[in-house]
Amino acid sequence: MMKYLWHISIFFLSSVVLSQENIALKTIPFHTDNVSISIAQVIDIRKEKNLGLGTNRDGEKVIFKLHPDAPTAILNFMKTSFLQPKEAKPIVIKIKDLEIQQSQSSISYITTRVHANLTFYEKENDTLQKLFDVEHYEDATFYISDKSKIFDTYEQRIRAALEYCTLSFINNYKKQNKPKSISEGIETNVEDGFYEKSEIKYKKKLGEWFNMLTYKKVYSKHKEGWKISYIGFADSDKDFIMPFVISYDRYSIKRSSLLNKKYTSVDAFSIGGGFDGYLKIIPGIYANISLEVPLGIEITKKTKGSKQHNFLIGIGARQGIKIIPWKEYGIVIGAGVFQQIQTSRVYTKNFGIELELGINF
Repeated sequence: MMKYLWHISIFFLSSVVLSQENIALKTIPFHTDNVSISIAQVIDIRKEKNLGLGTNRDGEKVIFKLHPDAPTAILNFMKTSFLQPKEAKPIVIKIKDLEIQQSQSSISYITTRVHANLTFYEKENDTLQKLFDVEHYEDATFYISDKSKIFDTYEQRIRAALEYCTLSFINNYKKQNKPKSISEGIETNVEDGFYEKSEIKYKKKLGEWFNMLTYKKVYSKHKEGWKISYIGFADSDKDFIMPFVISYDRYSIKRSSLLNKKYTSVDAFSIGGGFDGYLKIIPGIYANISLEVPLGIEITKKTKGSKQHNFLIGIGARQGIKIIPWKEYGIVIGAGVFQQIQTSRVYTKNFGIELELGINF
C-alpha cells in the first residue's frame, strides 16, 4: 500500500479611486545661511501636474496635488526662508519631477516615497543660466495596520525633499561664487559634505505588491502530487525578488518505485527551508528559481513486514517561468522543472515537471 509524503514549507524573505485631494505645504522656514539669492519663480515642466497616487486619512487611494498648484505652493514655501534684498540674485527653479510613490514592500510593511528632481537657474536679462541639478528621495516605512498615519507624513516629506534639494544648491552656489584666494584651504564642514553632490540619477521605483493563490501539479520519475501556495511579493524591474511563500503539498510514491526496492509502503515527514525567488524578464513574465533543503524522518515497510526508520535530508532545485498577464487581478500561469537529491531508501535522485495555475488579487 502506498503512503503519502506530507510536507510544509515556509519561505521568508480593482479599481483605483480617481478622486483628488489637495496637500497644502506649511510655510515653515529653514536655514539658508543668508546667501544673497532669492527664489524669483518656480516653473513646473512635468507632463502630469499631480503628485501621483497615495492613501488619504480614510485609507482610500486618491490622486494628490499641491494646493493651489505646485509652482505657487513651492514659491510660497521658499519665500519664507530667503530674504528679498534688491541686490539678491534671482533664482528660478524648474520642477522636473515631484511625485509620491506608495507600495506594500513586505507582508507587514508599506513603503512610501517622495521623489524630487529640481533644476536651479540664475535669471539675468530675461535669460536663464543653468546652475545646478539635484535629485532626492525621502522614504518612510509603516506597518500595514498604520495606514491611517501615512497621509499625515506626505506634507512633511515633501518639504524635507525640497529643503534637501535647495540646501544642495546653496552649498554648490557658495563654493562656485567664493573668490579663489578665499576658497582655497577652507575646510568643508559636515553639513557641506552632506549636501555636496546630487544623488544618484536612478533609483528603482517602488514595486507593486502581488498577492497570489496557486495550485501546482507535480509529475516526476518517482512521485506525483500537488501543492497549494500563497505567494506575496513586491515587484521590481532590477532586483532579485524574494517573495513571502506559505505552501502545503501532498505527494505519493509511485508503486513501481516501491516494488523495485521491495517496499510495500513508505511514510515521510519533513519540514524544509530555503529560498524562492523571481527575476523579472519583461512586464508580466518572471523567471522562477528556488532552492530547498528538507529535513525529516522516513519510515519504510518491507514486503516481509519489517519497518525501518531513516533520517531524511536532501536538496532540491527548481527553475521555471511564471506569467502574470494582469497586474491588478486575473490568472497566473506557471511551468517548470525540478531536481531532487535525498537520503531516501526508496530513491536518491528524482526529477520532473510542474504545471501551475492560480489567481492574482
